[in-house]
Amino acid sequence: MRNLFLLLAILCNCYVYSQLPVIPVPQVGSLGTYGTDMNTQPRSVQSNPFVNSHQASPYDPNEVIRQRQRTRQEIDYAITQMREIEEKQNTALYLIHKGFPSWANEPGTEYFRNAYKELNRMLCDSTPLNLERAVFFVENAYLGNKLNMDDFQKNIREKVNYCKWRIKQLNLNPKDGLAKNMAIFSLLTDTLDIKQPGTEKTITSYPLKYNLDDYDSQKSFTSHFVATLLSTNVGQCYSMPLLYLIMAERLGAKAYLSLAPHHSFIKIQDDNGAWYNLELTCRSVLSDYHYINNSYIKSASIRSKLYMSPLSKKETIALIMNQLGRYYLMKYGYDPFILECTHKAKQYAPNDIESIILEADYETRLTLEIAHLLNAHNPDILKNISPDAYKHYERMQELYKEIDSSGYEDMPVEIYERWLKHVAREKEKEQKNSQPTIRKMIK
Repeated sequence: MRNLFLLLAILCNCYVYSQLPVIPVPQVGSLGTYGTDMNTQPRSVQSNPFVNSHQASPYDPNEVIRQRQRTRQEIDYAITQMREIEEKQNTALYLIHKGFPSWANEPGTEYFRNAYKELNRMLCDSTPLNLERAVFFVENAYLGNKLNMDDFQKNIREKVNYCKWRIKQLNLNPKDGLAKNMAIFSLLTDTLDIKQPGTEKTITSYPLKYNLDDYDSQKSFTSHFVATLLSTNVGQCYSMPLLYLIMAERLGAKAYLSLAPHHSFIKIQDDNGAWYNLELTCRSVLSDYHYINNSYIKSASIRSKLYMSPLSKKETIALIMNQLGRYYLMKYGYDPFILECTHKAKQYAPNDIESIILEADYETRLTLEIAHLLNAHNPDILKNISPDAYKHYERMQELYKEIDSSGYEDMPVEIYERWLKHVAREKEKEQKNSQPTIRKMIK
C-alpha cells in the first residue's frame, strides 16, 4: 500500500529523482557530507493535457496517443526508481547486520581458510608454534597453493646447515645461543667460505641483498615474501627478519622480532642480558638510539610497546595472521574473513597497530557504503535514518582513537624523501660493487 501511494505521488507531481552520487573517500576519523538534495522541483503540468499548443484542435487523436505514451514512460520510470530505492535499502540492511558479502565461493579462498586454521591452532596452543609453517601457509595461500613445501624447507635447511658447519669450523660451542645467533647473522650479512664437514669442499655463501628496486613491493607484490628471498637471495625488511627467525627456530637460538615505523628488525640478548639490534638491511648492529632518532618514533609509541619492544613467537605469528587478512583483501576484496584475521591477531598481539589499521579501513569502507545507499549526507542523518548503521560509524571512530592513542603517526614527507635519497645512493654503490647472489662450490 505504501509503495502504491508513493507511485501515485510520483505520477501526480511528476517528480524526477536524481541519481545518487559516488561518495568520496573521507578524511581519517570523519564521515563528511555526502549525497544530493532529493527534494527536486516538480515539472510544470498543463492544465488541459489534451491541448496541444501547436495545433488548434483540442481533440487531436495523435496527441492523445503521445500523452498516453508519456504517461506510460513516467510510470515505468517511477517503478524503476522505486525498485532501485528498495534494492539499495535492502543492500544497506544486509551490510549493516552482516558486513560485506563473503567471497568464500571464489576459487582459491579455501587456501586462506586452511592457513587461518593452521595459524589459529598454533595461537590456541592446539599445535606447537612453528614460524616456518606459519609463513609458508600464508604465502602459499596468496600464491594459490603453488608454493612447494619441500623446496621451501630444503632452502631453509641448507642455510641452517651452513650455520652449523660455520660453528664447527670456528670451534664454537654448538649449544651456545649467542654463537648460534652470530652464525646466522654472519651468514646472512657477509661473504663466507664454509668447509663442508667430511669432504674437501668449500662453499662460498653470499649475503642477502636488499631489494633497492622494489623495496615497497610496488613492482611485484610477492617481492617481500620469504619464498622470494629464498629463491633470489634478495629481500626487504619484512622477509629478511622472518628468515632469520625461522633459522633461529631450527637452530634453537633465542631471537625476537621488533618493529619500527614501516620496518622490522631482530633483537637478541647476550649472556649478561644486554640487548642488541641486528639490522639485516644494512648488515649492522645498531643501538636503540639509532632507530629512535632516525625512524620518527614518538615516546608514546615506545610506552605503548608499539615499537622497539621484542615480540614473542606467538605475537609474531599473530602479526602473520593479520598479514593473511591483508593478502586476502589484496586478492579478493572486503569480506568478514578480514575481520576474523584482525580480531584473532589483536587477541594475541594487542599492541599490533596493523590489525587496528586494517579493521579501521574495513569499517570506514563499510560505513561509507551504507551512508551512500541510505543517502545519508552526514553522521547525524545516518543516526536518524538507522541507529544500527550509526554503530558502524561509532566503531570506526573508536578505532581511529585507538590508533591515535598508540602513538602511531604516518611518516612525514621529509623523512620519506630522505629515505628515497638514501635508496638512490645505495643503488649507486650496488652498481659499482656488484657481487653474485648465488652460492658457489670450490673443490
